[in-house]
Amino acid sequence: MSSLAYGKRAIWISSMLVLGIILLIIVSLVSGPFFVPIPKVLDVLLHDDGSKARTVVWELRFPRALLAVLIGASLAVAGAMMQCLTKNPMAEPKIMGVSAGAAAMVVLIEYFFAGLPLLFFSPLVFLGAAVGGALVYSLSLKRGTLSPVRLTLAGVAVSAFLHAITVGILVLLGQDAAAVYAWLAGGLNGLTWRHVSLIAPWSLAGLLLSIMIASKMDLLELGDDTAKGLGVHVGILKTVMAVMIIILAGSAVSVSGVIGFIGLIIPHIVRKMVGVNYTYIVPVSALCGGMLLLTADLLARLVAQPIELPVGVFTAAIGCPYFLYLIRKQGEWNA
Repeated sequence: MSSLAYGKRAIWISSMLVLGIILLIIVSLVSGPFFVPIPKVLDVLLHDDGSKARTVVWELRFPRALLAVLIGASLAVAGAMMQCLTKNPMAEPKIMGVSAGAAAMVVLIEYFFAGLPLLFFSPLVFLGAAVGGALVYSLSLKRGTLSPVRLTLAGVAVSAFLHAITVGILVLLGQDAAAVYAWLAGGLNGLTWRHVSLIAPWSLAGLLLSIMIASKMDLLELGDDTAKGLGVHVGILKTVMAVMIIILAGSAVSVSGVIGFIGLIIPHIVRKMVGVNYTYIVPVSALCGGMLLLTADLLARLVAQPIELPVGVFTAAIGCPYFLYLIRKQGEWNA
């Protein structure tokens, strides 16, 4: 299929995904233990009547739905960029220690710097994500070469270590075990407009810049030497990509906990739909990731009412089998 045909398909798929996201947001605003009819939803979104429906729809469900789309998009694009940067089809923020580093930094801030001004919160979380990713990357190198399986095994080890630190600090904070593991499994319960304002500037800027550099990522796929010959500043491009991965994954983890596998499975699914051109993969991955997490959050709220399940349970249920399939496909256990 030609690039033009893939471009037309990407536009069509993107249009369908946007429509699907809008419909899912409407379902999310309506559904729950407190049912709100669609006419009432529209009314309370347009007018503050002080009713319970206004509180439920505007203060609880609407920011949560927006955050599901934003976080899902951020994780999916971070995964696509990570796979391009490392040339590893199994790379994604959770597997490569980025999410675990960000999560550990979040609880360190809560324990040691509870009164820290909000201005410093996100940069410190990004630092934690960078440390986690850098540890995995450095442990994966062997004589200057990078093996997908070595990278995966290092990611599992580093993530487990950081996970242990995170659990220990949360226990010291006096959190009960159920609350600890619900957060670590990833969830959107209790998120409000404050959380939207916390991550939206970072996530939106990261998504926009990722789309802007997607065409350069296509050249990077041809190899560093070829990309340099075509006028790409490879070192600068890779640095920008690494920063975008840290910002996107770190901002998502800072409010939702560790939600895995979106960054792994979405880019692979999107490649089957729109080809290997990152100009199409990045924006379509953002929409697919947003739609997947919005769907998973809706299921988490409705499947076991009135109990709410961690959203990470649903993403892991889809992602774990696919991850094992990719490992089997690699056939590279001689790491």
